[in-house]
Amino acid sequence: MKSSLSTYKNYLKKNLIKFDPNQESAMKIIDEFLSLEFSLKPKFYRNFLKRRKSKNGVYLYGEAGVGKTMLMDICFSSIKIKKKKRIHFQEFMIDIHNRLHKIRNNKSIRDPLVKVAEEVASEIKFLCFDEFQVTDIADASILKKLFTILFEQGTIIFSTSNIKPSNLYLDGLHRDRFLSFIDYLENDCLVINIDSGKDYRKNRIIDGEVYYSPLGNSTEAAMDKIFYSITNGLPYEEKILFIKGRELKIERQSLGCARFDFQELCAKPLGAEDYLAISNEFDVIFIENIPILPSEKRNEAKRFVSLIDALYDNRKKVFISAEGQPDEIYKKGDSQFEFKRCVSRLHEMRSKEYLQ
Repeated sequence: MKSSLSTYKNYLKKNLIKFDPNQESAMKIIDEFLSLEFSLKPKFYRNFLKRRKSKNGVYLYGEAGVGKTMLMDICFSSIKIKKKKRIHFQEFMIDIHNRLHKIRNNKSIRDPLVKVAEEVASEIKFLCFDEFQVTDIADASILKKLFTILFEQGTIIFSTSNIKPSNLYLDGLHRDRFLSFIDYLENDCLVINIDSGKDYRKNRIIDGEVYYSPLGNSTEAAMDKIFYSITNGLPYEEKILFIKGRELKIERQSLGCARFDFQELCAKPLGAEDYLAISNEFDVIFIENIPILPSEKRNEAKRFVSLIDALYDNRKKVFISAEGQPDEIYKKGDSQFEFKRCVSRLHEMRSKEYLQ
């Protein structure tokens, strides 16, 4: 079984990633911790280290694009156990609240949160949170007790975040009640900052074309090459977004980049909330195989306008492959007026000013 550190070094050797001293330092610390917890070290060494164990998880934070998700994904792939889960933090908390809702009316259960936490701990021994942030008082009020039980039951938690622990839930309602969780997190987790001042994901975006037309083998090959470059050649992973109780399945995503066919996004009954959720979740979005839309495809045109609005308003990097140039996609139809704004935005999203 390969350790996380050996996998990281292998990526460097194959030039899939660039050397970063902060990443390497963090990976050495994390690998030592996880190797102990999941029995990747010789037994005599594990027994020696366990006598001085004081941590129950990892909190890795830094600016966007510094490699947090990549390091977590390497660790997640390296730990070969069945009871592991990688999930967006907000999705996890939705699941927790749904479980609590189901059992709250059961009077035989004295403390629903204890019951739910013990259930989760029995299901998951390595829990990875991407994008840990607290914005909801309902989450803030239960996190310390939830984490305490998970840690006591032997669940190891690995979180990534753009926010250092002391700034979590900043300006939140009744934040004074949340401060004890911050202290707990800082004491019980390896808190590691990997800020380097470099956005590797942004630097991997090719300084050139982001809109490819017409469709064909060369365009498809160009899109494949760009996605490979941005994601370090890592395989696709499926991800589920939860939007007001609904599930939106993202079938092709890796390292903060999502890849869609036009039909996936605009031929299905999706709306502004779905597109905003995608925009909030991913830094780079690929939209491929956009056809020339006849006038009767007004619904597809409207959805495409809504999609581009969401991505533009959130300043997302978008790579597009289309049958024609922006002003050729939808020339006639009921949504022609609204589409003119979309065309203008598509042109702007190709500019150096936007991409910077």
